[in-house]
Amino acid sequence: MDPCRPARPRRLALTAAALAALLVAGCATTSNVPGDAEVTISGRLARADGTPAAGVSVMLLKEPDAGEVIGGLLATVTSLGLLCLAEAVDLCKDARKVQTDSTGTYTFRLTGRDTQGSFNSASTMAISARLPGDGDTATGPALQTRFKVHRTALTVPPLTFWEPADLVVRPGHSRVSFDWSDRPGPKNRKPPKYTVTVTSGTEGNDVVWVADGVKPGGSLDARTIGDLRGHLHVTTTLKTKDDGTEFTTQYDSQRVGVVGALEPPQSRNAGCAVAGRDGEPEPLEPCSLTDGAYGQRYRLRSCLERESSGASPGPRATESAEPCRANTFVQIDLGTRRPIAAVFAHDLSVSSPVVIETSDDGITWSRRAEAGQPQFLEVTMPPGIDARYLRLSQTDGRGVTQLNELAIWP
Repeated sequence: MDPCRPARPRRLALTAAALAALLVAGCATTSNVPGDAEVTISGRLARADGTPAAGVSVMLLKEPDAGEVIGGLLATVTSLGLLCLAEAVDLCKDARKVQTDSTGTYTFRLTGRDTQGSFNSASTMAISARLPGDGDTATGPALQTRFKVHRTALTVPPLTFWEPADLVVRPGHSRVSFDWSDRPGPKNRKPPKYTVTVTSGTEGNDVVWVADGVKPGGSLDARTIGDLRGHLHVTTTLKTKDDGTEFTTQYDSQRVGVVGALEPPQSRNAGCAVAGRDGEPEPLEPCSLTDGAYGQRYRLRSCLERESSGASPGPRATESAEPCRANTFVQIDLGTRRPIAAVFAHDLSVSSPVVIETSDDGITWSRRAEAGQPQFLEVTMPPGIDARYLRLSQTDGRGVTQLNELAIWP
């Protein structure tokens, strides 16, 4: 993987040291704009039919770099601008906002220093905008373009929202099919690559499933959404170069409603547990892994323990002398033996391939399947598996650092 290439849109936890290493590896570009210079960034937005996108809120955000990270945590920046349009995120507090005029034109005025990060590096800037939805869509189409500023007057190429009028979703009991027309683009270009994202929540901000590399006329397994009442949108990205500046533009279609045709998975509202510091299962109460909400990550267990000390008025956290095994697995209790045909992990983060095990008593475990490590994982079980307990871990024995939902299907 190219260390300078943006990761796919998702939240990541990176240490400041790791990010600094990326700078050392050559990911940073030195800014040649004087810090006290006046900089203007302008451009035009158009609707899908070519008319000016007038009165639209436009956001300009400077993405943070390694030297600007405090505390070691950083949200993903590849789609941060779009996230800032929908949510109040700490990293968005310094974003600038303007509205387009009657011609769809927007203009930002700032200083050269506002376009720079640490070590006089040219920061990546992101311009994002979203159209409102109508009666048939939760939100309208959105776009974001990312670039670096190397001169005091920068004109962003005209951007047109992508709103395929024929975007359709057809949920069925076996597959969820979808279709749309290709986004217009330059002649003789390569076929666009698309990503389908299914979301839940009132604003459609909780990600349920992401499928990369899909094509118009494709489909998803119906169990990826189950009984969800949510939304679906399509994303494609285009890279262009204009007057020496490279632009990476992400186009999001409008979000259309989708209602799953299935009953809830048999794991819905089942009990669950996570490995504690000693490697023994500790109940998660309530269990966020089976509630069908998708937007809440499970609560990680700590490798610190409480210890009383005469020198301290209260308990203090200390590291255990024993190796910490916290979060090395999560497990579901179905209550009784049931057939298990497939497992779907939603918004998963692991460092090695996933291992699925089952048990009848929660003590003796049988290894049933091994899979990759994508963020959204589907595992087909061998035929004839019946069990009460199901456990997810990974081959390197390290902790499962993120998981929003674990659905078990008969």
